Amino acid sequence: MNIPHLYLIEDNAPSHQTARSVDKEERKEKDYEKDEISTWQFVGASKAVVDGAKAVLVQTWEDLPQAVIDNKCQSFHEKLQRVIIHGGNNNFNG
Repeated sequence: MNIPHLYLIEDNAPSHQTARSVDKEERKEKDYEKDEISTWQFVGASKAVVDGAKAVLVQTWEDLPQAVIDNKCQSFHEKLQRVIIHGGNNNFNG
């Protein structure tokens, strides 16, 4: 699968308008929980491209250690509490 550009956007940033292009070397890094693959980039894509993306996502999920999943689930609840404390806004960097 050839993805020409990938943009990282920090969801909880005060300005949701900041994006930066990630080069090929950075994409190889393992720690990219905040990566989001837009489903729109697959609209009109061939079945082979979509199937390839699905296979990569499934393999990535299966390779995740259970400890990482547990940690992210726990941090979700902590971040949810922070949103509640901030009156429903996620205008903090969390």
